[in-house]
Amino acid sequence: MGARILVTGAAGVIGFELARQIAERGDELVAIDCGKKGGLEDLDALAAKHTKRVTVLHDDLALGRLDLDGRFDAIFHLAAIVGVKYVTDHPYETMVVNMRSTLNVLDFALRSNSGPFFFASSSENYASGVDAGFVKVPTPEDVILSIDRIALPRWSYAASKLAGESAVFGAASEHGLHPIVVRFHNVYGPRMGQTHVIPEMLQRVRERVDPFPIYGADQTRSFLYVEDAGRALLTVLDAALAGASGLFNIGSPHERRIDELARTIFDVTGFHPKLDLHPAPPGSVARRAPDLAKLSALGFAPRFGLEDGLRTCWKR
Repeated sequence: MGARILVTGAAGVIGFELARQIAERGDELVAIDCGKKGGLEDLDALAAKHTKRVTVLHDDLALGRLDLDGRFDAIFHLAAIVGVKYVTDHPYETMVVNMRSTLNVLDFALRSNSGPFFFASSSENYASGVDAGFVKVPTPEDVILSIDRIALPRWSYAASKLAGESAVFGAASEHGLHPIVVRFHNVYGPRMGQTHVIPEMLQRVRERVDPFPIYGADQTRSFLYVEDAGRALLTVLDAALAGASGLFNIGSPHERRIDELARTIFDVTGFHPKLDLHPAPPGSVARRAPDLAKLSALGFAPRFGLEDGLRTCWKR
């Protein structure tokens, strides 16, 4: 048997794909999720398929101390409240849940003397600096981070991720934690629900909406299919087990306009409506794309083009 690995938020779109890949490569997995957004049946099915290697725990990590037996070779902390609409409607809950869960899992990592601690952060941490003009795009990991208008509810998510990053590096400095922070850039996949740009567009296609509303047509994003995101995490894991630490962007090297995304979806689905253009939602960053030099240096390259990933989402 290989490494012993803990994954929190394991029923989420990235967490489940990571859990699946860990199980498939023969490592021992403990997968934790509270199940508030569903997906536990997929985790339970994964455990049933790999009965000797996968353990699933239904636990809310924001409620208190995490107690598990033994040491883990690596911990992936992906559990968090996400989604712009939910975060904007529940900014205090976002801060409380994301910060408490991170501190509770960090506390366990230190008590158990576990191996590399992976904290799932976000490209949202770059957004304020990009809009202010002092952060370049594509964005490397070592830029200055900031929060624009701290009183705006939407920024509670980025604030919670900044606080989490600080806690991880603080634990490294004070207690010797092995820190890995990954900043995801627009990961998408079939299990991500309906409150993100790609599933929203696919749903409008299914409903044959014409004219087709597009918000922020000239804004750009870099979309990474979830299977590639899982592979990227395991690439960084292998590097971490060999001694690597620090910050890593995870995303696609291809920056796409939102109207280009829409037209690609139309080509994949065979539905070609007229575009109904609208301004971008308030607070939405104009450009988002990662500098992937550090990840590429580890030998990682995406296998899924945008069309391939969209086609898989459409078929499911």
